[in-house]
Amino acid sequence: MTRLMRQALVVIYEARFPTGPTWASGPLVLHHRQVRSTAEARSEYFSAKSARVLYGSEERPNRWHDSSRQTIGDFEIMGVEALRTADQPDACGLVAIHIRPRQCLPIELLRTLAGRRGTLPLEFDPEKLLDGQAVITPGSRPYTVAFVTPAKSGLPRLYRQIRYRRWPLAHQWLWSLASRTSLADYPPDPKNLEPTDSEVIRLSGDWHAVVLRDGMGVVGVRADQGRDDTFFGYAELYLRTIYLDAIMLGLLQKQGLTLLEERMVTALDSSAAATMAKLEQEVSSFRHRLWAQHLAPNGAPNRLLTAFQQQHALRERFDQILTEISDFNRLTRDDENRHINGAVVVFTLVTVPAGIALALLQVMETDQPWLIAAVVLACLGLTVLLLSTRSARVAFRALRNRFTLR
Repeated sequence: MTRLMRQALVVIYEARFPTGPTWASGPLVLHHRQVRSTAEARSEYFSAKSARVLYGSEERPNRWHDSSRQTIGDFEIMGVEALRTADQPDACGLVAIHIRPRQCLPIELLRTLAGRRGTLPLEFDPEKLLDGQAVITPGSRPYTVAFVTPAKSGLPRLYRQIRYRRWPLAHQWLWSLASRTSLADYPPDPKNLEPTDSEVIRLSGDWHAVVLRDGMGVVGVRADQGRDDTFFGYAELYLRTIYLDAIMLGLLQKQGLTLLEERMVTALDSSAAATMAKLEQEVSSFRHRLWAQHLAPNGAPNRLLTAFQQQHALRERFDQILTEISDFNRLTRDDENRHINGAVVVFTLVTVPAGIALALLQVMETDQPWLIAAVVLACLGLTVLLLSTRSARVAFRALRNRFTLR
């Protein structure tokens, strides 16, 4: 791929953290000319809430990095970042591995990361790069952020078939980088090749992006001048920092919603109000800590996060959780009202005849045993008669269900 001037790749894995990492705190510090991507510099692009999630604080950090570089085969590992969601053992989070491919084909590398058929194993082991700082979630597919720019000769054509001749080269690369596919994996439909404005995120006139379910592809739409190209140097820095952070926040939201959905199933199966109350607390914590739709005054991170949320239907999933909790609480309140009404009915049917009997005995002012026995028997008969009514049966059924569910 001699017609590619610049290649950048970030591979993001879901992980769990047995303990807090011992790496240096804060995000991976990259630089281009006079710009350095420190936590303070990145925080200027985000709201205070988003910055707290992405970078933590000096007292309670939740972001760490290992800046040691190494070369493995055709890859240069530029560093590794870790982002943890909570300060507790076995907390969920993400690890991001920054890679600069050298001679390998970027599409083939992405296909390997996606586990496509006929691909060779990876030349590096992510677990070894983590060095025990985190454990990658078994079976999870990594999310990839890939960026390429063309040399003066332009981008090479990926789809050479006649039916794809009208497909612009930049869009071919955007699709392949984001979907991590080639023609052998998935032949796109020629009738749906022209993306809409909502699908292509035009970061500027020089580079465009597409966010799909498992990957984000970014392509330069003009020739890259290499080291002398000031813009694309800054563009790669932004991609590996603030734009990556927007995607990582979306991945944290997806991870949190998946956990909430699993807890929701358990809570509905148990039908216990206490379990649902705990789930409500977790939903409130998720909304307070992770849920955000607007990250920054700058539009690019917001558009990237919005595109990621749309791909994974995060807003719809969150609304569904809130709806199910609301329905459960409504049903719980209805059940409580039925149980209370049933108890009131039973209490009334038992106490009213007894009250009538006591009132009669007090009015009659008698001490005749047979008369007292007659009143008591009449009271019992009236009670039995009232308890045999439909209202009494419904009340007993509600109370029986109440104690049976316990």
